[in-house]
Amino acid sequence: MFRYTAEILPYHDYSLDDALRELAGLGFTEVNLWSSASPLAGHVNPGDDIGKIKATLDRYGIRPCGLTMYGKTQAEMLERIDFAAELGVDTVVFDCEANYADFVASFLPPLVEHAARRGVRIAVENHLTVPFSADFESGGNEDRRWDEGVDTFAQIRRLVTDIDHPNLGVCLAPPHLWVMGETISDAITFLAERKRLFYYYIWDIDRNYQHGVDGLNFGPGELQLPRPDGTLDHRVPLSTLARVGYSGPASLKCHGTHGWPLDKVTAELGKADSYVRKCIAEV
Repeated sequence: MFRYTAEILPYHDYSLDDALRELAGLGFTEVNLWSSASPLAGHVNPGDDIGKIKATLDRYGIRPCGLTMYGKTQAEMLERIDFAAELGVDTVVFDCEANYADFVASFLPPLVEHAARRGVRIAVENHLTVPFSADFESGGNEDRRWDEGVDTFAQIRRLVTDIDHPNLGVCLAPPHLWVMGETISDAITFLAERKRLFYYYIWDIDRNYQHGVDGLNFGPGELQLPRPDGTLDHRVPLSTLARVGYSGPASLKCHGTHGWPLDKVTAELGKADSYVRKCIAEV
């Protein structure tokens, strides 16, 4: 059975201690830590006191199930792979950081080899080919799309074929698949059969999203959180995860919480958490 976990991301405006306390209060015992570019979460970074981070995790009975590192150079990612290994994290997450041809030819292979040496896996998120920018939540950058990336089911299949390595897999992001008109359960099944499904986001999207217009703006945070009246029926992919025997993290996620008071972040996550736990109970 998959492990129900959470992203620390919605608490990017708050300290590591505050974020872990709130998530523990919601009942989470595993959390994905972020070490990404601003305005994404960067609660932990190379050079931080490892002992202090572990002590904070221990204080709240939480263990790290991953380390996400978006918007970083290859050298910065190599540092973070080492950092993950020191933290005892077995999986790092990032997206296709360049045009696909460059990504698989020169950007990704050294990272995969280094991760394998450190006992760490790389989970590449299927992601729209719209480049990340500091103002990504306002949309835009549609005119800067890469020629190819890892956003369709076909491109997901190609990635794990072009670099067939046990330490390389995929972090499956349902909203990005929905935007591309793909079937989430098909991607889950394909990757699980090949032991390349390393991570899964429990994440929704505003139904009013316009492909080719809205870029990476998936709507207000509350509309990105799973909910009974949301865009996706999360019982379906969660049932598929259970059916294929996936045992990795299935992690509650959203963007769009900038400027939210701490109690609002927790309240909105709490509502989503109640819905997800009902879905899991049905599974």
